Amino acid sequence: MKKKIAIVAAFFLFGAAGCGQEEPNLTVDYVALGDSLAAGQTPYAEIGPGYADMIAEELDEKEQLAAFTKELAVSGFTTDNVLEGLESEEASEIVESADIITISAGANDLLRLVQVNDTNGHVSFDENQVNEELDDVRKNMEAILTALKSEAPGAQVYVMGYYFPFPHLQDSQKEELAEQLDRLNEILKSVAEQQGAFFVPVDEAFGEGAIEKLPNADDIHPNREGYEAMAEAFFDTYKNQ
Repeated sequence: MKKKIAIVAAFFLFGAAGCGQEEPNLTVDYVALGDSLAAGQTPYAEIGPGYADMIAEELDEKEQLAAFTKELAVSGFTTDNVLEGLESEEASEIVESADIITISAGANDLLRLVQVNDTNGHVSFDENQVNEELDDVRKNMEAILTALKSEAPGAQVYVMGYYFPFPHLQDSQKEELAEQLDRLNEILKSVAEQQGAFFVPVDEAFGEGAIEKLPNADDIHPNREGYEAMAEAFFDTYKNQ
């Protein structure tokens, strides 16, 4: 299928080769999978332009986008949901023609175990439950990437990392939860590399105090600035492939 991906990536770096030559028509099909970040949920419970939309816009501006869908991105999805969704005939038809696939999955698996006290901001979770859940994330992500290699063998797959979603907490309350988010990112990176996919780190682009990107203290979703940081992190990885 598609040697065109490598060529498109080279165009990001170097532009068209040779003066006076007509640029070839190189386009890609882009599919975004996963949770509310892939869907583009805002800090105020609406669905708008997220990082996937911004990736598609950038590709389109460079006349390198043939098609884009985030139909398989659903708020609240865990890795279990993503894996189950890929088993449907509809999903198979969507991903089989993909050249680029991004996945955001794993944070909901972890964060559903976290309780934040609305009064004092205290964060609590059961470490044994977290360990079990992160092990399930590893297994599910391995199965997801295996399925994508079978259903979309010509696609480049990018596993998106996660930022720290609670910048409004006091610093003393962040450490333990930040450690668990680091573990999640390490698992996603490890599985991606083992399965021949690419990991996109976004945590450095946010930092633990990214209030300007996560303006609603009662919500973990970024604003446009935050999604732009995620899209930029994607292209930092994409251009180097």
